[in-house]
Amino acid sequence: MTKSLSNKLFMKNQLYSLRMKESTSILQHFNAFNRILSDLLALEVKLKEEDKTLLLLSSLPSTHDHLATIVMYGKVTLELEDVRQMFQTTS
Repeated sequence: MTKSLSNKLFMKNQLYSLRMKESTSILQHFNAFNRILSDLLALEVKLKEEDKTLLLLSSLPSTHDHLATIVMYGKVTLELEDVRQMFQTTS
């Protein structure tokens, strides 16, 4: 994929519009999210760790709102890997 503005905008749109369907497993959703992040990294698009984490949490269906709330509040830092681990242990 070339590092054109069009490709960068397309992949950013993919990331910002990603939503997990109720029928999709957490693992499948995380894999889709990670593929998009990898494509963006290849295009040299940098995202802050807390922004990636918030985008992942925002992409989850409302059935996971309680877990997202637990993760977001009372933290000094918000790390993507912490969220992944939490969801893998609760799934």
